[in-house]
Amino acid sequence: MRSSAQLLVVEDDITVARALSRTLAQRGFSVSIARSCSAARALAQHFAFAILDLDLPDGNGVDLARELIASSRVPSVVFFSGSRDAALLARARRVGTVVMKSSGTSEIVALLAPDSSSGSEASAPQSRTAPSAKTRGFRASSGTQSTSASSSLRKSRAR
Repeated sequence: MRSSAQLLVVEDDITVARALSRTLAQRGFSVSIARSCSAARALAQHFAFAILDLDLPDGNGVDLARELIASSRVPSVVFFSGSRDAALLARARRVGTVVMKSSGTSEIVALLAPDSSSGSEASAPQSRTAPSAKTRGFRASSGTQSTSASSSLRKSRAR
């Protein structure tokens, strides 16, 4: 049995984090939740992909994303935010895809859905600062909240 792709969700609103985690788990992903930048930094594992809020209690998702990508902990990110800060949103778009919370989770699910046109595993959407990498499954090994199932990631969207 193949292990599922391990995703990191960094979201301070536990209701949003749990809903996103449930949605992703139903589609075959293993999800670890961190509710702050420091909690995300404390995780020792690597992830196939990260979904980050922009406004976090101890920092912002853009700076965290850059740190996680630079340390090769994640190859790419999507920002899931309700922020209206135009400057912060512009910074986020230079690092990864931005999905507004008002759009719901369907756009994130579409980005991560299995690519039905090919039978092989695909890579996650890549940030503009991260090198391309093949998706690998990771097992949850931290004390964070996790849910599991199996799936592959969709091919990177053309930018």
